[in-house]
Amino acid sequence: DECDPRLHAAKPTAIAQMLEEYDDSAVRAGATQATLSYTVDDSTLEIVVRLPPAYPLALPVFDSVKRVAVSEKRWRGWLVSAQAQMARNRRVDTVCAQLLGNIGAHFAGVEDCAICYSAVGTMDNTLPNKQCKTCKNKFHRMCLFKWFNTSNQSTCPLCRNLF
Repeated sequence: DECDPRLHAAKPTAIAQMLEEYDDSAVRAGATQATLSYTVDDSTLEIVVRLPPAYPLALPVFDSVKRVAVSEKRWRGWLVSAQAQMARNRRVDTVCAQLLGNIGAHFAGVEDCAICYSAVGTMDNTLPNKQCKTCKNKFHRMCLFKWFNTSNQSTCPLCRNLF
């Protein structure tokens, strides 16, 4: 898959400025919404981030505009994850950056963490790099740390063998 490496913003906003490092995506930003797009081959997927009039008291909404080259389940997972992160008082530009990172990682063939179901870690923006020796699933370091602390076990969350 060949990605179109362009990023531009019609109007500079906090969202567009934060996402300038994502070369494989585009951001078109207006006063109350931003369109995140990612181009794969000749197809472009798009997500609109709408800021409600009561923002920041009301949370931004992530809406599907155009889904291409990805399953409906994964697409919905990305949108639900972004919405959940906003509910945890994350910054909208940080959530958008992570969303684009997950999309880029998916098309680069990176496996999702088997705990948080995300390629880019929500706590430290890393890729899953801790692999279970038995089941071979990969996890983020911080996800495993949280799993070990909350479960009071040092076993794999999936196969339950010692990690």
